Amino acid sequence: MCRLSFQVFWIAFLCAWSPFQLGAQDSVKKTVDPSGTWRWEYELEGTQYKDLVRLKLGEDIKDSKDKVVQGKYESTSGKKIAIENGRLSGDTIRFEFKVNFQGMDVKLEFEGTIKNDTLTGKVNASTAEGSRDLDWSATRSVMPEDVVGKWKLRIDANGNIMEPILTVSRDGDKLKASYALGNDVQIQAKEIKIEKNELSFTIETDFEGSKIKADFMGRPYGDKLKGSIDYVLGGDVGEVDFSGQKQEESI
Repeated sequence: MCRLSFQVFWIAFLCAWSPFQLGAQDSVKKTVDPSGTWRWEYELEGTQYKDLVRLKLGEDIKDSKDKVVQGKYESTSGKKIAIENGRLSGDTIRFEFKVNFQGMDVKLEFEGTIKNDTLTGKVNASTAEGSRDLDWSATRSVMPEDVVGKWKLRIDANGNIMEPILTVSRDGDKLKASYALGNDVQIQAKEIKIEKNELSFTIETDFEGSKIKADFMGRPYGDKLKGSIDYVLGGDVGEVDFSGQKQEESI
């Protein structure tokens, strides 16, 4: 079986990604948070692929204003590869990983600029046969698989700190979730869904003899979650903020 040439493979792999040109940059860049799932699509040999990389922000790099970036690349087939040398400088991110395609070892070195939920830049693909720079672009988004797992929430209700555990799972094409506050409160969440990259769900229960309804809505960024709660407690109506940290193994 003929294997694709290095050049043909990487043109096919990246041709669908939008072009990017470096423009004038401010001398001082504000540090952004790249945490989240970044997705892209491409066509290879008549097959459409959807790959992704899950990123999270790490610690400061010694003697530098830069930060470590950790993460894993995941192919359409589900193969996962840890990224290496992840680094964030302001709004510029760099990382690399190695893949094997049809017996050919390929090293991919990514560098790009983050603006909101768009990541655009260059990738250098190199093998023993040579290397090539190509444009690339990825979009940060939230899909059901990104929220599955246990989340430790933190709610500050006028100085009363609550730390419930939200456990999200898949039920076919739908999401389901349970909400636990200690050993006494175990509630099945209602109307759990993702729309426009926001996770939302509703909790209904009794609290000190009064009915309470709480509508949660927040934006997940990798293993972090932040949003607000609209609640009705008896005759009181209000809003409080909440945050969350995913309790699964680090990516």
